Amino acid sequence: MCRRERWWALVAVLPLLLQVAVAQSWSVGLRGHYGFLWPHRPSSWVLVEGHAVATELFAERRLPGDRPWQRHYRAPSFGVGLLYTGLANPGRIGATARVLPYLQLPFVRGRHGDLGMRLGWGLGYVTHPYDRRGNFKQIAIGSRLNTAIQLMVAYNHWFGRTGLSAGFGIDHWSNGSFALPNLGLNLLSASLGVVRSLGPVTPYVHVPDTAALERPRREQSVVGAMFWSETGRPESGRHSVYSLIGQVQWRLSRKSAVAVGADVFNKGALRTDHPELEDRGRAALTQAGLHAGYALLFGRGELFLQMGAYVYTPVPDEASVFHRLGGRYRIARHLVAHLALKSHYAVADHWEFGIGYRWS
Repeated sequence: MCRRERWWALVAVLPLLLQVAVAQSWSVGLRGHYGFLWPHRPSSWVLVEGHAVATELFAERRLPGDRPWQRHYRAPSFGVGLLYTGLANPGRIGATARVLPYLQLPFVRGRHGDLGMRLGWGLGYVTHPYDRRGNFKQIAIGSRLNTAIQLMVAYNHWFGRTGLSAGFGIDHWSNGSFALPNLGLNLLSASLGVVRSLGPVTPYVHVPDTAALERPRREQSVVGAMFWSETGRPESGRHSVYSLIGQVQWRLSRKSAVAVGADVFNKGALRTDHPELEDRGRAALTQAGLHAGYALLFGRGELFLQMGAYVYTPVPDEASVFHRLGGRYRIARHLVAHLALKSHYAVADHWEFGIGYRWS
């Protein structure tokens, strides 16, 4: 297909896409952010050179509320946001961008407005990462491609098909210690936005959900996960890391659950900072821990935050406690997909990509 034919095909498809967007009550918007690079570690102050401006283009739609979890959250919105910023440091950081899907979860919703939290997780890009020769003072990010996370409290109000939005939040770029350095970049900002609905805006009317709960009160699971990480110094090499997670989860309400569990980690990167382990087998790199956590439930999916402590480690790690932020999705009756970032406080340790078995 030649270039002209591709353009004509795109022009032919656009009306259909627009019709679908209108039918599903999609909205498009533009948001301006004003803030600064937040140095959560003292060594990151070298990157702060002034206030930062960011521009975000987004599209979202209010979910129809035809599923129980959507009614539990009073019809949340799903969207995709594209953000661009220079972080006020073109020399050492360059341009920074991210694209991420997100959920807007209302805390309070009226007929024409809502106050809630936007939770997003996607991909980020940094044009000037750390380079040993040319950009050695860029001590925050060691790779161009990263993950991006957004947490933002926002108030939205509709005037017919036009809406105004005000928010305050944080955008975070990190590669999960896949490549050092990895202190991460944090944009702390206030924002104002305008949004236009492509179809009529229907005032929200809450219908209490009386259906039976979707999940059992208690659920057990065992998950195996792995990835690679770099520890110690930049360009020291990546090492595989394995996780085995056993957990019991209790549902507290239609939207939340708590959990306790045990963890076994086998981390090849322990040898980087501890040469005394170089002549020992892989089994000598095993750690054990216990964790507790809280989860927000979304039908077959969930977002969770956990905190744990090592009960055994062959050598001291970066901290005696660890944290895990991630999500799970129930892909079948007994199968669950797992994606999480394990960290020591604000310093990422490694990613976990895995699959597990669950039962109740």
